[in-house]
Amino acid sequence: MSERIGLFADLHSNLEAFEACMAKAKELVMTCDEVTAEEALTALLEGHERSRRDRPLHWHQDRGRRAAVAQRQHPFALILGCADSRVPPEIIFDQPLGSMFVARVPGNVASDSAKWMLEIAVGEMHVPLVVVLGHTGCLAVKQLLEGDKGGPGGPLRQEILFAVHEARSHAPQDLYREAVIQNALYSTTKLKRDSLALHRAIEDRKVDMI
Repeated sequence: MSERIGLFADLHSNLEAFEACMAKAKELVMTCDEVTAEEALTALLEGHERSRRDRPLHWHQDRGRRAAVAQRQHPFALILGCADSRVPPEIIFDQPLGSMFVARVPGNVASDSAKWMLEIAVGEMHVPLVVVLGHTGCLAVKQLLEGDKGGPGGPLRQEILFAVHEARSHAPQDLYREAVIQNALYSTTKLKRDSLALHRAIEDRKVDMI
């Protein structure tokens, strides 16, 4: 009997924690037009931890939610991520519809489409946080590590190749991992350089970028 009571107590405690987390997350979504970069990053990190632990909040993506964001949205972050099917930011960070602007490009490179999305997110939506998201097992980086055999992509392939050369110059133990890191850093640098809206927002301390 005591074991059962203890089990129910644990379940009740976990339920209370879950409900508190849900309430906090919902509050963040409702007021994300006032969220700071630090709060936005905290929301992403907490969501990632939930995703890693298989404890997602199971956000409602129903008709009501779709109708709400169709009329008005308040994304608190822009994510430039890879097109790889295994790394959708909405699942990785456990976030609902309307919370993030997401641009997905092979190798998370700073493509023209990504820059356009960035200008909208920063200049019109006033997101406080921009994230360039690299990932282990990136096929675009792997392809360039194995030697550029040509093909579609043109200048975008060259950007990843630049990151691969930079990674090799560091002589790391894990070249693949270092190439992924250098590629994300290069995309970050290029976005800061090429986007006037982002450059001004960073100077005015309205946006953080990682």
